[in-house]
Amino acid sequence: MDVRKIVTDTTTQRWSRRRFVGGAVGVAVLGSFATACGSGADQPASAPTPGAPTSPVSGTSTSPGATTSGVDAELISQRYEGLKPFAPAPPPPAVKPITLSASDPTVFSHVPMTDKVVFVTIDDGIEKDPQFIQMVKDFQIPITISLADVLIRDDYAYFEKLYQTGYISIQNHTVTHPLDMPRLPASRQLDEISGQQHKLHQEYGTTPYIFRPPGGSYDATTIHSVSQAGLKGLMLWKEAMQIADMQYQTSAHTLHPGDIILCHFRGPAQLHGETMVQMMIRLYKHIQAQGFTVADVTRYV
Repeated sequence: MDVRKIVTDTTTQRWSRRRFVGGAVGVAVLGSFATACGSGADQPASAPTPGAPTSPVSGTSTSPGATTSGVDAELISQRYEGLKPFAPAPPPPAVKPITLSASDPTVFSHVPMTDKVVFVTIDDGIEKDPQFIQMVKDFQIPITISLADVLIRDDYAYFEKLYQTGYISIQNHTVTHPLDMPRLPASRQLDEISGQQHKLHQEYGTTPYIFRPPGGSYDATTIHSVSQAGLKGLMLWKEAMQIADMQYQTSAHTLHPGDIILCHFRGPAQLHGETMVQMMIRLYKHIQAQGFTVADVTRYV
């Protein structure tokens, strides 16, 4: 693989608003990758959307304790185990640190920067917790979600509600979530990626430009398929959120400026009885405890 495609990695690794009945299929698929997907960092598991806000929409809360940004600090603390609102992220640079191109897609897991900023990304779509939509509205921080059709087709409307908050960008995570893309022929890899481009545009009117390979597994054929489908980059990760803790890529167990954090839409069945909101509370505690805030990765790549 051309080493100039790897921006921060040193090893090669391998969206109609209608509701469909597909939950049983989604659960069956989840069973095959719940352990594998996202258990690693940026290795196999062991542009703003037209019409959408280009930056988070400020709230209008007038409750006691509301911050100037519209985030209600008192509500946040009471509803989310003493958490605080996130500090505003610094303005993104005039020139994006990572330049993406459909003719030469870049693989990245980190954004070069010195500000104490990280990026929260969530994959798949098996869990559809309405309380998480409220959490997104309460915190008003940007999140990038990468969706696989097989896991969202039972409730496309859920992710439309998330998208309509103005804090969510939607990216491509294949149609059926194959965990080992390199084992698929080129035609199948292209079908998985281009097919999901069509689905996401049909359902949400957006055209993703970033591809998140399931399980972090890809090869040169995957990169070529990403290019053929009109996407511009492959996004991996540096940390993966588990039930209560994060899996770090290094033994230092610390975040670094520009790190991309992987989470999944998961619920009690996958989190040993915990909820999606409880998992995200713990993630936000990890981020705040280390003095970081959250920014929109699409403003940097």
